[in-house]
Amino acid sequence: MQGGGAVRGKPIIIILILMTFILFDTFFIALAENGQTVWNGYDLVLLNTYDAQLVGQNSTIEIYEDKLVYSGEYIIKNKADRTLEVILGLPSINLENIQIIDKGNALKYYKRNGNYIEDKYPSEAFPKVDKWHTYSLWLKNDETKIINLKYESKLINNSKGVFSIRFNKNKGLINSEASMIVLVLNNFYPYNVLDTTGVAAEKTLFGSNNQLILEMNKNSEIFGLDYELVDKLSIDRLDFSANKKLKNIATSFRNKDYDVVNALSDEYIDNPGDPSFDTTQVKYVKAEAYRKRADFEKYIEGIKGLDLDRLYPNRLKYKILYDLDRILEGESQDSQILGIIKLIQAKAFDDNEYIDKWMRDGGKDYINIEQTVDINSPNKDENEEDSLIVKTINFFKLGNVINKVAGFKYLRVIVLIMVFMLGYYLGRRTKKRKNTVSYYTFKR
Repeated sequence: MQGGGAVRGKPIIIILILMTFILFDTFFIALAENGQTVWNGYDLVLLNTYDAQLVGQNSTIEIYEDKLVYSGEYIIKNKADRTLEVILGLPSINLENIQIIDKGNALKYYKRNGNYIEDKYPSEAFPKVDKWHTYSLWLKNDETKIINLKYESKLINNSKGVFSIRFNKNKGLINSEASMIVLVLNNFYPYNVLDTTGVAAEKTLFGSNNQLILEMNKNSEIFGLDYELVDKLSIDRLDFSANKKLKNIATSFRNKDYDVVNALSDEYIDNPGDPSFDTTQVKYVKAEAYRKRADFEKYIEGIKGLDLDRLYPNRLKYKILYDLDRILEGESQDSQILGIIKLIQAKAFDDNEYIDKWMRDGGKDYINIEQTVDINSPNKDENEEDSLIVKTINFFKLGNVINKVAGFKYLRVIVLIMVFMLGYYLGRRTKKRKNTVSYYTFKR
């Protein structure tokens, strides 16, 4: 009987072992992705002396889609009454074309590893990174120098298409109030931004040349940004299919041949060639082509017929919100399109999206706009129905709660832990019952 019990216990043990492997695998994948895709940048640091100080800086970080360009100006002062050699260090993971310039001359640099820095210049204040560049700079008694630093870096998005950057300000900066770090996002729009860290919100600017300019809060130590190239992803989605016509639509759109885009889109919608590809994406691209041609009436009609939850990427609806706001400028008698805008902004508010904050700061709050309905309108019933739907969704956010739970980053891990614990509990109960059953029960 003991042998039979051991055999029956083996499946439970095997299941528990498999669950353990899956659990650890999920954790390692999450950790690997986070470590590989988040770009971490650092300021210059003084490695070898307390007799010199960084007394100020002005830095600009520019983003061009997936490319980062850094340009910084640092003010270094010798407080000693003698000539000093100052060793400057730059943590340099994934940096390219690094230049540090003194009076127009590039300083000679040395490549060092993390162990060398820890052994030669031990300090808990320095970042723990594997790669460094070091520079030697001589300062005379009471001399102040201005050093310029430039470099570039290639940014990598994660599996969801999101780019993340984190810039760590020098904690040893003496006069941080007189310093400034600015992030310039070129060809960007508010809907590209998912979240920010350490930003002085009141100083955010959006220029006419499609530059979004963010300034770092002087009390913050980390300047962060998460963003998504929504426009690019929406067109690149067509290239995921093997269908030639879909690829031609994407190519024509990039070439700004919008008449061809509309013609090919109509052909594909009438006769889809890829059953696995959602035609909603094609309908959006067709509407977007009308918007590019400033045919806003056809664009709006195209948007009305879309199921926004089926678009790729999922945040493409926030681009639609932005575009509709720019077209309507806060005024419209079309209750259906106002209902769509309300729903999207309500979703942006619930998800704490940057575009909602940006719109509210600009006084654009569609959620609380009261829609007027003409009693003589032939669409009166339809308008009332749309208004009822909007109010219902605004009051009852159950769908949003469910989406948040489903989209929680570590939901799979939590579920696996629960399954593991449940299996362990059931296994223990089964074993306990076997140990307490009378021997004579099996003889009846």
